[in-house]
Amino acid sequence: MPVTTAGPSTEWVRGGFVKILFFQHAANEFMSLLAQKLGAAGITTAFVSFSETPDLGHGVKPAAESHFLPMKSRLNPAAVLRLRRLIDRFQPNIIYCSTALACFNSIMAQFPRKSSKLVFYRGAIRRPNWISPSDLLIFKGGWVDMFHCACSAVADCLCKTGVSPDKLSVFPAIGYSLSKSPTKQLPANLEKRSARHRIGAVANYRKIKGLEYLVDAVELLTSRGLDVELVIVGEDKSHTLARYVSRSPAASRTLLTGPIRPAWHVMRTFDCLALPSLSEGLNKTLIEAFACDVPVVATNVGGTPDAVIHGINGLLVQPRNPAQLADAIEKVLTDIQLAAKFRVEGKRMFLEKFEASVVSSEYAELFRRMTT
Repeated sequence: MPVTTAGPSTEWVRGGFVKILFFQHAANEFMSLLAQKLGAAGITTAFVSFSETPDLGHGVKPAAESHFLPMKSRLNPAAVLRLRRLIDRFQPNIIYCSTALACFNSIMAQFPRKSSKLVFYRGAIRRPNWISPSDLLIFKGGWVDMFHCACSAVADCLCKTGVSPDKLSVFPAIGYSLSKSPTKQLPANLEKRSARHRIGAVANYRKIKGLEYLVDAVELLTSRGLDVELVIVGEDKSHTLARYVSRSPAASRTLLTGPIRPAWHVMRTFDCLALPSLSEGLNKTLIEAFACDVPVVATNVGGTPDAVIHGINGLLVQPRNPAQLADAIEKVLTDIQLAAKFRVEGKRMFLEKFEASVVSSEYAELFRRMTT
């Protein structure tokens, strides 16, 4: 499937000023960096957020012109009117919408006559709901000029719904800066290992994350005589995972830390990061593992192969297969040269595809193509 991918160029301003209005869930540090990058290319930016809580895992600094516009429902007439006034005043060439809520309300704020081009970010591999008015407008109404897809699997999914390939652009939504990676003191219960090897996972519990299969894989590894411990960082509101672990022979070797945000400092203690998901878009934990020099074993689902190249910077296994997962983790833990290769190539992937300045250039090139 032919998909548009952005390049690195940012040197352009044609026909006067270019203005971009970002309409997003909440502020994050990358958007501040992006505003600076776009400003250097002659692009004026403004930001609208409908949550006052910053995105977790990112420090936030003021970036360009910013507004808070609370929206708690899919259609909020008062908020739409305020957004319309902002659009009329700012007169953006492009409105970039990071959620379906933002996109639908941006359409309503321009209705019935479109005044700005629309970009809609899609991070999930999910078919639209055709009985939803918002999905009909976004995917079938002709209002959206470009769909920004987190990974090729999302783009493929949109193609199957009828979106034209020339309206798809694939690159990460957020870039990361190594110089700004968080440094925090480890929790006391993680400072010392209880085993020779530490396997880690970072995910809030949902069935689709496949964490039970990772617990089973650790049970297999211990039965083979490997001295391992498993650290799972994330929320388990229903205590479903905790109950599963308590019934497992690997219970004494498994630590559920609860949520730790950001988790980079914990991840750096892992000998292997495991991502046993049954379905995924582009998981940010993989990107952070590359940045932290941690070898990765992941299931071959969704957007994961966009980041993990099997045998080059990590290992891919089939989902719902604890034996395959255990075999791959054992390779990483016991083959020192292979693990070292994965660390080097993972960092290379991070710098070439996910570093903040690279992703900023992708945005700039996307906007250049849409305005020239």
